[in-house]
Amino acid sequence: MVRALIPILFLVGPPALAEPLDLPVAEVFALSEFSHADRAGFERALLAALPSAVVDPGGPAVDADDPYRWALSGDFGAEGSSPRPGAIFGCARYGLATRDLFSEHGFAARETFGLMGAVLPLFDDLEVWPADAVARLHCVFVWDDAEAVRIVPEPAARAALHALFDRVETDTESGQFAPLLGEHGFRLFGYNDLGTSIVWLESGDVILTNGHQQVSFRAFLIGGAV
Repeated sequence: MVRALIPILFLVGPPALAEPLDLPVAEVFALSEFSHADRAGFERALLAALPSAVVDPGGPAVDADDPYRWALSGDFGAEGSSPRPGAIFGCARYGLATRDLFSEHGFAARETFGLMGAVLPLFDDLEVWPADAVARLHCVFVWDDAEAVRIVPEPAARAALHALFDRVETDTESGQFAPLLGEHGFRLFGYNDLGTSIVWLESGDVILTNGHQQVSFRAFLIGGAV
């Protein structure tokens, strides 16, 4: 029986890899509109935008001090060329109580070190935080396997940013990053002025280096409810 299967397997060959994912950059940035959602609601929105995403269980629990705080992470894209995920993501929201904790203790203190890795604070969150914002949402999508997720070329990245942001800037220190970026690499950043909406999509970026590509954004919930 085994001998009979060998010719069949030879003719069929190894299973074909799934087609790489074309990351829907606009839909990724549009996840900022769910800054008001709890963890379960945001996860539903994420899976609608990225059906291939697999969300890791767990994450920091919501507590009485900061009901806006949650985090989720996982992987996404096709299987790629490696048995390990070639594309990963992290999204996290935190509110005023956690912001004040960071402000008081910094990021490396015993009181905040564990939270720092979970809720993905950016170094200038406190500086940028609007006076009437109640929470900040940050998402980052990173991949190093083009067979899992296709590269977003610079023209497409630039178009996606221009469609959503008031200003789009190219890194002004390209000489410093040239070895890291490589021949086709780029660093593009989008910024929006603060408006009157309940959600402020403050910034976003699309970055391509020799080793990986990244798409990320930061948004603030203005005077919203949990």
